[in-house]
Amino acid sequence: MEKFVFRLENVLKLRKRMEERIQLEFAKKRAELLKVDIEVDRSRDTLSNFVNENLRMEGTFLASEILAVDNYIHRVRGRIRQLKDLRMEKEDEVNSALGVLKDARKSRKVIENLKERKYRKYLEKLNREENDDMDDITQNIGLNIEKLTIDDIVLEDM
Repeated sequence: MEKFVFRLENVLKLRKRMEERIQLEFAKKRAELLKVDIEVDRSRDTLSNFVNENLRMEGTFLASEILAVDNYIHRVRGRIRQLKDLRMEKEDEVNSALGVLKDARKSRKVIENLKERKYRKYLEKLNREENDDMDDITQNIGLNIEKLTIDDIVLEDM
């Protein structure tokens, strides 16, 4: 019997490579999202530390110093808002990339399932052929045994 050949093997390999490429893109987008999250946390920590350090300061301050502190706090808060907006964009990109990845996995899985079914049918056919061959062999052995026993018996002359 011929060996198992799956005609869509090249398509399956192509789908696997596409899935790997899409998975890499998803990982890059996820890493970008994590970088933005880290930057948001870092900015929050910076603002929190600045406020905590300068909260208990006593003395007289010039108006320019107060304005500088207020401007700094305003800039950091603005940066945090920008980062949050950027995070939302990155999260949308990650979600869309995840959808594309799921579709790629489904299309690969469909072909893999088809290949598995074809292989099972091939194995069933191979088993049937082997069973038929074994049946033929056992039948031939039975016939040969009958021939041997009939031929070995000496017939009496009449």
